[in-house]
Amino acid sequence: MNIKKVLQEKKIDIALFCTFDSDYYDKNQYYLSGYRGMGCLVVPRNKPSFLLVPEMEYERAKQDSKVRVMKWKKGKRLFDFLKEVLRKRRIRVKTLGISRVDMNLAVYRSLKKYIKGRVKDIALDCVRIRRIKSKEEIKILGKACSLTDKILQKCISRIRTFKTEKEVEQFLHVETIKQGCELAFKPIVASGKGASMPHYEAKNISLRKGFLVIDFGIKYKGYHADMTRTIYLGKPSQQEKKVYSLLLETQKKVIMDIKLGKRCTKSFEETVSLLGTYGKYFTHGLGHGIGLQIHEWPNLLPASKDSFENNMVFTVEPGIYVPGKFGMRIEDSIVMEKGRLRILTKTPKKLIVK
Repeated sequence: MNIKKVLQEKKIDIALFCTFDSDYYDKNQYYLSGYRGMGCLVVPRNKPSFLLVPEMEYERAKQDSKVRVMKWKKGKRLFDFLKEVLRKRRIRVKTLGISRVDMNLAVYRSLKKYIKGRVKDIALDCVRIRRIKSKEEIKILGKACSLTDKILQKCISRIRTFKTEKEVEQFLHVETIKQGCELAFKPIVASGKGASMPHYEAKNISLRKGFLVIDFGIKYKGYHADMTRTIYLGKPSQQEKKVYSLLLETQKKVIMDIKLGKRCTKSFEETVSLLGTYGKYFTHGLGHGIGLQIHEWPNLLPASKDSFENNMVFTVEPGIYVPGKFGMRIEDSIVMEKGRLRILTKTPKKLIVK
């Protein structure tokens, strides 16, 4: 399914994707045009797509965009100019498609002053389209994962040189910048009892003995990597080693049993079963798709209706979190290609003791 088919099936005359904030770009605009920046992508149902950008962005847009680029006239509001362009191109708009989650209320109200057609939300259709990756997207995601591996392995090798959780977090951030990339999300660095909270925020406190969970990923060319490794600071007890071994074997088994067409919820259920008495301490989904956003389809949740398909890229991240005691998580980014899985994140998963 592509965007033109969505417009045909839903009888939508044009789809519109806009970016007005230099700090946030519409992911669908980038996906469909190749351009990240201020402007508006117009996708007519029966005519070629085009991009309207301000003069200051015109040269960059011409370089990056896969579709025709037009400058909107100085002194004119964007949607006023859009209305003029649509009239000249004889594109009548009875029904307009937008992604409501990516368009704020002020922009929507401004748009409705100039484009009077009925509005249909195509946010879910866009997410559905993006769940299947192209060869080029998979290549970019592979590079993002490779760089994530490189930085995290460097961090783990130096872990004893860091005094606080914040120092670890800052190291990951600085190394990401050195690679010319951005963080995919704020890293999770959780030591000791803090590791029992899946979304723990690193603090300016000494690294505590026990399990240390590091959840980290970089964003490369707009695409997100995601990986978690758990190491141990100090000397683990036999019971702690046993629990970690259970989690690692569970993750390996669940990945091995993922097949083309299998329901995602089935893999989640198998994970809980394999964890046995520790299944009740697995408190989040098994994983999620990754791409232009850190959380995309498929969803590996208990109530998920998604199934594994070719060219999906997703995470598998079981965890065990015993409140007030300890926590651990092992996460890899994975691609399904021609019915077979390829793990994109390569950092060793055997328990490292520091």
